[in-house]
Amino acid sequence: MTKRLLYVFSFILGISSFQAENKIEAESKSLFYCDTNVPTGVQMSGITLTSGTVTWTADPDTPNNLIRYRLPGTTTWTVATPVPGQNSFTITNLEPCTVYEVQVAKICTTQGMWSNPVFFVTSLNYCTTASIDATMVYISNVTVNSTGVTAPMVSNSGASNYIDYRTDVDRRIKFLAGSVGNTLSVSNTWAGTPSPITVTAWIDINGNGVFDASERILVANNVTSTTPVVTTFSIPSYPILPSSVINGCGLVMRVMCRQEVPADACGSFTYGEVEDYGINFLTPTLGVNEAGKSTKPEIYPNPASDILNISGISEATDYEIYNVLGQKTDEGKVSDHKVNLSNLSEGIYFIQLKDKNSAIRLKFIKK
Repeated sequence: MTKRLLYVFSFILGISSFQAENKIEAESKSLFYCDTNVPTGVQMSGITLTSGTVTWTADPDTPNNLIRYRLPGTTTWTVATPVPGQNSFTITNLEPCTVYEVQVAKICTTQGMWSNPVFFVTSLNYCTTASIDATMVYISNVTVNSTGVTAPMVSNSGASNYIDYRTDVDRRIKFLAGSVGNTLSVSNTWAGTPSPITVTAWIDINGNGVFDASERILVANNVTSTTPVVTTFSIPSYPILPSSVINGCGLVMRVMCRQEVPADACGSFTYGEVEDYGINFLTPTLGVNEAGKSTKPEIYPNPASDILNISGISEATDYEIYNVLGQKTDEGKVSDHKVNLSNLSEGIYFIQLKDKNSAIRLKFIKK
């Protein structure tokens, strides 16, 4: 009997000791693994005109984080605390068409190091679309003649499922607000005997990031000829256009060719192609000769990697590039409306554009 009691007593002590050791080990492990290293995998998604979602690689042992964001080059950060255990945070109430930088940090008993900054631009976030196969038929030419604008936009291209020309300064379309008689011409190329397709185009006139049915400017069914399909359309006047539209805030004209009649401008389909073009609206007071260029110099894309495109300037324009400390890092002449940035390190810069009539300084980010 005594031996049995001793055995039970020893068994109970063993369980208690095991639980205590496990508790100490768990607490020690939790304390040990909670770290303040730099978060990894920081990126932006779901960007709109006024918001964007920052995500990072989840760390289950360090569930608490901070995020901060600001306008590049300024000293004031806005700090926010995500829900513990979540590895994403949606930043709201941002300014449209504006560059921001964002960072993430871990928190244990103290705050850790901030991640490298991620730069993003608030812009319209259009629905995705593309064909699965562009070998049978594709868009080979898009030409836009804008009333009051001297030079048409001419875009020749080969086969692709989807191509985004929004940052291509040479393919940017300019319209005079309130203009009538604008024309869009679309040519298509088949690999063999032409089979019937539908050619459709939309312009997001109201700037809401959606291609509404009322914004469809072209629909041509049963197209079997390489002869261009042409449509004529008007652009609303300023009382209708919101301020973001007037400023040319990332608006898009979408052109699509496909076998089926599309229900809308979104989604995937089998044969054909989709092309997106950026748009600027010009003030109606510009004369015919002035309307061929933008109301002011613009740079695309921003942030930029190796090439910075510049519109609204003459071919005789000189440039100087300065860092945030005011030190000149590069200079030269703009070539074909482009400046090579390959020699610059990542960071914030200012480009000063000068010709015989004017000078302007614009901020950009090299990524």
